[in-house]
Amino acid sequence: MNKLGFLVDNLGASQLGYYISKNVGSYLESNPQSHITCYYDNFEKRCAQTNFATMNIVEAWGQDGAMVATSINTAKKLLNFIGTQKKFFYLWDMTSCWARVGGIKHKIPFDMNSVFFEEDLTLICRNGIHAQIIENNFNREVKYTVDNFDIDKIMEIINNERTN
Repeated sequence: MNKLGFLVDNLGASQLGYYISKNVGSYLESNPQSHITCYYDNFEKRCAQTNFATMNIVEAWGQDGAMVATSINTAKKLLNFIGTQKKFFYLWDMTSCWARVGGIKHKIPFDMNSVFFEEDLTLICRNGIHAQIIENNFNREVKYTVDNFDIDKIMEIINNERTN
């Protein structure tokens, strides 16, 4: 059985919420033996109906199996989980690297305490541009690129990492 958890800020109206709901649901229809749970930090009305378990993120700390964080916020929490076998950080977008002050975008300075430096997290980026930004700014190899939360490719990556 494939046991997997996703950590999200919320499953509200967003591209990430939509793709998780759509892709995980489709995957579970063809792989009913898999156990996938999505843990949210903030409850919001879901943007799409889900056919998988959703729980508050406080329930995730002891889950064994693989876990995939989808934001800097959830990646920081994942680093403290004791039961998780494999930890991944799926970088959906780079908006977390920018802040709006007075209507103007400002780049948030990177520091040495950034989750991007954490070797315990296997990095997965949504596209090659994000991977280049991470590799150039943090000198970290991005092992995988997965477009639009392709759950089949994510499961392949996780199964590959379990055997290594």
